[in-house]
Amino acid sequence: MYPEITEKTFYKQLAGSTAGAVTATLILGAIIGFSAVFCGTQMGWGNLLSIILLVLLGLCGLLLIWFIIKAVRMKNHRVFRIYGSAAQLAAKINEGMKNPCYFARSFIGSAPFATLMTDEFIVSGVELVSYMELNDFRKVHTGQFNTVHTYYVGDPLMAAGSVAANRIGDRYLESKGINSQTKFDLLIFEDVNGKEHSYGVQHQDMERVLGILEQIAPHIQFVP
Repeated sequence: MYPEITEKTFYKQLAGSTAGAVTATLILGAIIGFSAVFCGTQMGWGNLLSIILLVLLGLCGLLLIWFIIKAVRMKNHRVFRIYGSAAQLAAKINEGMKNPCYFARSFIGSAPFATLMTDEFIVSGVELVSYMELNDFRKVHTGQFNTVHTYYVGDPLMAAGSVAANRIGDRYLESKGINSQTKFDLLIFEDVNGKEHSYGVQHQDMERVLGILEQIAPHIQFVP
């Protein structure tokens, strides 16, 4: 048995995603702000590095405002405008889990599944707003991801930046129901507008999933 997807599940995920983005932006802003004050007081506010850091701090502020606006408008998310309300999509996903074409379990405790594909749609369980109907795809190819972390030592600012970058990479993989302990590949679709959408598929299942796609969605062109 799998947890039932509800309207609240969608909004909880969106709120959590926004909260994480806001936290990361605040941390980055604090690092840049500290560096800007240090450079400004030590080298002068007219110094090129101080100016660059102040510009970056301003960009962090704008980014923070954008995330807050995004949180306020979460009920107007693109997926709801195109495919229906959160309640309607939850009902479709719950129905799809009863007879899936492909279903991958999640190794992230808070997620009901990694990837669900039916003859109508595909969706990531950790990022339910990744819901896309197969009719809106035109091309597909496979890909892999790199879970190797790189860290800088010596420069505190670069070290903090590398930690943040690694964490962002981990969060992206987690958003697809993937972690470093499980071998997943990526199924990467291109929609009618040329935008790519990726979903985690267990490595040993990829060939079978591509075969299923060929049967249920023959209009999607496989690109090696």
